[in-house]
Amino acid sequence: MAALVAAIGCGSSQQSNTPPPTGLSKRVLLSNQQSSTVNLLDAKKDVFSTKAFPVPGAAKMVTANGQTIVLNSTEPDITVIDNTKEIVSFTMLLDDLPVDIAITADGTIAFAAESNLGEVRFGTTADGNVSPTILHVPAARRLVMSPKGTKLLVFSDPQSGTAINSIFLVDTATKAISQITSAQFDQPFTAVFGTSETQAFILNCAGQCGSTHLVAGVPVPNPASVVSVDFTNVQASPPGPANFSANVPVAGATAGLLSGSILYVAGTPPQPPPVAGCPLSRCGVLTAINTGSLTPVTSVPITDGVHEKMAITTTARIYIGASGCTVDPGTAPNTVRGCLTIFNINTLATKFPQESAFRQDFDVTGLQPISNRNVIYVIQAGELDIFDTTADAIASNITQIDVVGKAIDAVQIDP
Repeated sequence: MAALVAAIGCGSSQQSNTPPPTGLSKRVLLSNQQSSTVNLLDAKKDVFSTKAFPVPGAAKMVTANGQTIVLNSTEPDITVIDNTKEIVSFTMLLDDLPVDIAITADGTIAFAAESNLGEVRFGTTADGNVSPTILHVPAARRLVMSPKGTKLLVFSDPQSGTAINSIFLVDTATKAISQITSAQFDQPFTAVFGTSETQAFILNCAGQCGSTHLVAGVPVPNPASVVSVDFTNVQASPPGPANFSANVPVAGATAGLLSGSILYVAGTPPQPPPVAGCPLSRCGVLTAINTGSLTPVTSVPITDGVHEKMAITTTARIYIGASGCTVDPGTAPNTVRGCLTIFNINTLATKFPQESAFRQDFDVTGLQPISNRNVIYVIQAGELDIFDTTADAIASNITQIDVVGKAIDAVQIDP
């Protein structure tokens, strides 16, 4: 049953023992799954502060308007951190382990997907209360919030074999939920919102997620695609239909990022045949789509794997992270090319950074550009690597931070 757990810092006796805010002007939160903590970093000096918050199995984080939500990977709950007070304010109890989280743009409502139960639960960050209302979505796996926080898109897990032609739209004010089904959806994986609260680009994973069609009796993977959907009237009374554009074919589609009029989409097509021009043993593809004409304008090989992390820097680089990629030997002894790709928007060149071969894995789970600096925090293989975004390499003039445990995510909580 949903319930409220008293916050750290609640009650006069605990408040008196709570350390005061650090006063740092550029702060980053770093989740450490193995140590079950969220650390506070000084992102001007790239060092740990004295603050750390207890969070069971701390994993993905989302932040908005002074509130940060942390996905707890070992317990059926999520944690609310008050950024201003620098305290854990509440723990919201759920019915099952969460697999994804989202927060409204004003920071007032947190959502959590519980795939095993086919539920999305939500609660208010002001008091930690979880609503008794349950949003039912089969195998709910991914949550995508609109820019202003008025709409939430929910995606089922493609591996579940359910809702393979549907997405679910939630009005975050009324909590009304609508299932949108279309033949133009084929294992929809995630979405990127466009310029309005009611228009989004849906990324169809298709063949990468197991969708096939028969050719001469032989199963052939379906091509991935992107479809633009306008659902302005979906939750009207009576509800109207969603408006769909034609599918834009791409090589793969599990992550996207919108920059101006260009939508960048990353994914890994089923292979063979190999990706043309691949400089690695196996590749995925980054496709740039003109959103005005809905046509691909360029595509480049990137690492393979399941791409779920993308970030753009002020130096016109796109960092693309994957998990489960094919690891190639590096050019130096005891190095490898992992799951990170750096794409230069201006030159269309790609770079595949090398890292230590002694790491346990090479998954990229977090990307956080640091404002007003040519620096990005990259969480890969459970470590924090600080990259210089002008050099496309780990910053040589910064003492790298040693994470004891397993880092998962990083979010900047100041402008």
